[in-house]
Amino acid sequence: MSMVNGNFSIKCNKCGTQHDFPANEAEFEFDGGEERQMGAENSYSWNSSFTCDNDCDNEIEFEYGIWEYPVGAYNNDSVEITNGTERERYSYDVREETEPEDV
Repeated sequence: MSMVNGNFSIKCNKCGTQHDFPANEAEFEFDGGEERQMGAENSYSWNSSFTCDNDCDNEIEFEYGIWEYPVGAYNNDSVEITNGTERERYSYDVREETEPEDV
């Protein structure tokens, strides 16, 4: 996805293994948008779960949300993780030419 850079990293709460998700592996989906005073506010989310690969069998889940408002400007983000701890979050490169269909 072109609007994120860097890595998103989660540390397993059971064994401490760090799991990295480079920007090119991000799977954000366009959730919708609504018109506001300065134009559209768009939201994107990525929900996923995985089992820690360090033989601890810890099931880790996360919900990662990004909002742009107005279009082309980063507005906000949120990350919720179950059975893990956030270590690093993506940086953002939201551009006006980004269209929801392209994400």
